[in-house]
Amino acid sequence: MKTVFLEFEQPIGELEAKIEELRFMQEDSAVDISQEIERLQ
Repeated sequence: MKTVFLEFEQPIGELEAKIEELRFMQEDSAVDISQEIERLQ
């Protein structure tokens, strides 16, 4: 189920989407960005 954000929550939704994208990229990359992901959370 997709999470629906209210208008004022949109920046939070965008940040969560970016974190998920970084997680996906890390799986296919030799570069360890786990610390950056943790910092964003």
